[in-house]
Amino acid sequence: MQYRVTNRGGLDFGLLSLDEQSGTWSLRINPECNWENTPLSLAIYIKSGIRELNAQQSLSWVRDRLLPPNRQNIYYVLNGLDLEQYDEAALIAHTRGVSPNDDLYLEPITS
Repeated sequence: MQYRVTNRGGLDFGLLSLDEQSGTWSLRINPECNWENTPLSLAIYIKSGIRELNAQQSLSWVRDRLLPPNRQNIYYVLNGLDLEQYDEAALIAHTRGVSPNDDLYLEPITS
């Protein structure tokens, strides 16, 4: 599955991919973005010269956009989304990665 990292203005900040067989995430930041006009969650990588996050960095970025698995009463949230267990991919599909920390969201890419 692939998602375009965007905002309400339609800007293209990057591409988030999930390798469904291995369960690993990868995030590639748009080379045209600069750290001054990019949300902080991505700008910190740009400032460090990183445009392609490794699997661990990508997973961390995804998890920062979701409720934590140890959140009190997470069961009720999962139940409300018809999920039997905590699953980053399923949560991203449901929430589109919307976070209160910035205006980014994930737009599914369908081929």
